[in-house]
Amino acid sequence: MYPGLPSRLEREIKQLYLERVLNGDTEKLLKFKIRIEDPPRRKHMVFMGGAVLANIMKDKDSFWLNRQEYEEKGVAVLHKLGGNIR
Repeated sequence: MYPGLPSRLEREIKQLYLERVLNGDTEKLLKFKIRIEDPPRRKHMVFMGGAVLANIMKDKDSFWLNRQEYEEKGVAVLHKLGGNIR
C-alpha cells in the first residue's frame, strides 16, 4: 500500500459510515471498530504464498508441467493443470 493509505482509508470509511449508516450519531460511531491491515512484508506476500504452494505440491507430478510439454502443446497444456485458460 501507499504510505498513509491505511490511515486515510480508516478515516474515510468511518466518515462514510457516520454519514450514511449512523445518520450523524457520533455516540454509535465509538462502537464501530475498523482496522486496515498493512503488514510490513506485504510486498513479498505473493511470492511467499507461491513458495508455500510449490513446497506443498513438490511431489505431485500432475501439478507441474515441464518445458518440453509447454513447447509441444503451448498454452493448451495449462488445461492439464485444471485452469480455465483461453
